[in-house]
Amino acid sequence: MALILLASALLLGAAIVWWLRLPLYPFEAAALTVVLGLFTWTWLAFLAALVLPYHWAVPLATGVSAGASVALGRTRRQGRPLWRPLEGGRSGWILWGIASGGTVALLGPLFWTHSLVRDSTGIYSAGSTWADFGLHTAIISHFAVFDRMPLDLPVASGARDTYPFLVDLLSALYLRGGWSLQLSLFLPGILLALACCQLLISFSLRLFGHVGAAVGGLVSLLSIGTAAGLRVAYGDWARSGQRILDFLPELPRDYTVLSAENGNVTNFVANALLPQRSILFGLGVGLSVLILLHSARHTGERRHLLLGGSLIGLLPMAHPHTFIVCGVVLVVAAIEAGLRLCRLPWDYLAAGTIALALAAPQLAWQQLANGGGTGGRFRLGWMQSPGESIWSFWWANFGLMGILFIALPFVLLRPAWRQYLVWYVPFLVILVITQVYAFQPFEYDNLKLIYYVYLMAGLIGAFLAVQVYRASRWSLVLLVPVVLIVTIPGLLSITHEFQMRDQFADNADVALAGWVRAHTAPDSVFLGTDRPNEPVATLGGRSIVLGYRGWLYNFSLPYQQREAAVSAALQGRAADPVVRLFHPDYLVVGVNEDKSWTVNRNALAALPVAYRNAEWTVYRLPVTGPSGRPQGGTQRP
Repeated sequence: MALILLASALLLGAAIVWWLRLPLYPFEAAALTVVLGLFTWTWLAFLAALVLPYHWAVPLATGVSAGASVALGRTRRQGRPLWRPLEGGRSGWILWGIASGGTVALLGPLFWTHSLVRDSTGIYSAGSTWADFGLHTAIISHFAVFDRMPLDLPVASGARDTYPFLVDLLSALYLRGGWSLQLSLFLPGILLALACCQLLISFSLRLFGHVGAAVGGLVSLLSIGTAAGLRVAYGDWARSGQRILDFLPELPRDYTVLSAENGNVTNFVANALLPQRSILFGLGVGLSVLILLHSARHTGERRHLLLGGSLIGLLPMAHPHTFIVCGVVLVVAAIEAGLRLCRLPWDYLAAGTIALALAAPQLAWQQLANGGGTGGRFRLGWMQSPGESIWSFWWANFGLMGILFIALPFVLLRPAWRQYLVWYVPFLVILVITQVYAFQPFEYDNLKLIYYVYLMAGLIGAFLAVQVYRASRWSLVLLVPVVLIVTIPGLLSITHEFQMRDQFADNADVALAGWVRAHTAPDSVFLGTDRPNEPVATLGGRSIVLGYRGWLYNFSLPYQQREAAVSAALQGRAADPVVRLFHPDYLVVGVNEDKSWTVNRNALAALPVAYRNAEWTVYRLPVTGPSGRPQGGTQRP
């Protein structure tokens, strides 16, 4: 069934691409098929699941998708698709093939090994993905265990789920459709990641018409990293006393995550594409929007502009940071069109109206559902520490790329390159905004916007590097060292990611989750300590009162009472009013709880034991759950 759902989405994507009437590179058509198909199909399933149980919603979404595919396909029964010739001919295709093969070789193994691989000792991931997948798998498993889509946040029982969960809903439907959790994570993840790489190449080709510049831009994006990482890596290598070939296979750390140096520009592959699943839809749809806006600007094709506005409007539930970026790009494009045409740009205004109309209910839900908003506030200097010079902070984090950010507007004033200024200005605006305002309590998340500044600056920088090389091949003497200085921290981060393997769940965790799924009701609520990889939520799909507090803080959810409830329950005070406030059905206690929690095991012995293995004990709590059922609801022997 999961394979049928995937095929249905890809068919819809192919029909949308056919309907566009846009001359495309063959690889661009394939990438748009993946992104637009999966994104649009998931939105159809989401809307259906809001009002219908899954056994009606999924077939309805599949049927509507099939009908839309037929309707869109009938709009152009005559003729064959128009293909754009690849600039550079055969040599261009060779370079494209090398770049594409390289991204498959890079991303394929990483996505597979990080997507919760199961072996005889447990389940494994790595690095930032290990931590972030605690949230994603909790949402996926929670969606999958119900007969209809729940709208609560499983890591904070009773709170509304305002996280941009669209890509997790897609994986949940694949999980329900028969795929394993690993395959449900891996397949849409790798398809979207590879499609994003192809769309980046095709967008650069549309801007600059040079395969080398496009490949350079892709390398620039994938190798983002804190500038100070090069200096720190050199220091670690020098102190190690090892040869470089012995040092590289066993890197001691990620050289884009530098706490002592306050380095926060983490690598795009290791810290965004792999762990932050929502950016897969965000980046793919964002690049699709840029391609459509580029086409509309040069051809005047209204349907491309209106479809771009529609995609922007659908972004908040997928990736709100990309929604902000695309919104700024559309505003700047509309202003430029008005100045260029000397009249109101009605098509752009229509696209903006569509985007706002579609986005408004999503933004209202995300801001108002839990009453706390997103925690935005003014924050000068992004993550600059108190007493730290803004210039040293900027240099440690951005280095030469920071100089490029500032220099590009002046470089692009040159008449031959002035046409590209309209594409860079929105990202310069985004850069300025991120340096004065934090959109969430954890200001690090502004990096999700800054990544886009790197994207556009990297594309333009690669194009300028090609122009310099064309003027003189001796420029390689300067260009090669600059490229190495900029890319080495990120490349080291990716290398380190290949070397990591962290256990997400051991066999006792898997056994606990299996018991939870088999013997508790889907709406059961569990009390326990705040582990990111808490198996009851991540693998069992049940709601927990207190998820990882870093998530709750960043979601602007108060968690002091939740902490108090867990603390009281661990001390045996199951009837405490603060415990009853959250209507828990079970308390789960590990053998090795963190020392910050006080566990009174003698008092807990008075509670009935529902399940026990070598590492976990589950107690039934003598309270009534929110549905009115006693002691956790339906029990099966």
